[in-house]
Amino acid sequence: MEEYFSAVSKMEQTVMFPSLLRGISLDKLDDPTEADSGSKDLYEYFMQLKSIKGMVEGGLAPLEGRDPSIAVRLREQEDREKADLEGFFYYHVSNLYRILNQLTRRADAVTTKYNEIMCQINRN
Repeated sequence: MEEYFSAVSKMEQTVMFPSLLRGISLDKLDDPTEADSGSKDLYEYFMQLKSIKGMVEGGLAPLEGRDPSIAVRLREQEDREKADLEGFFYYHVSNLYRILNQLTRRADAVTTKYNEIMCQINRN
């Protein structure tokens, strides 16, 4: 998680003009599982990564503030998970690490691409 926060913080410090990221697609990363890479531009990734960082730092919103159907599904899931807490913990933590790894690579890619854009601008 520390790597993710570090990568996003570096991205936020580097990207001084986020509007330069509009309309530029994120090149495919090394991971073929990045299925939605072509559907968003770098600006959308920039905003998404900042938003996720804020959500992780601030914690999840209480169940009362969510759609009632979501709250019911979450409570049902909690009841199922009580049977095998260790198994569900491992499952969720391993998925969290996988997702944070992908998000870290995206933040690094946005930072690298922004630096390339700035180099091109400075050459002209």
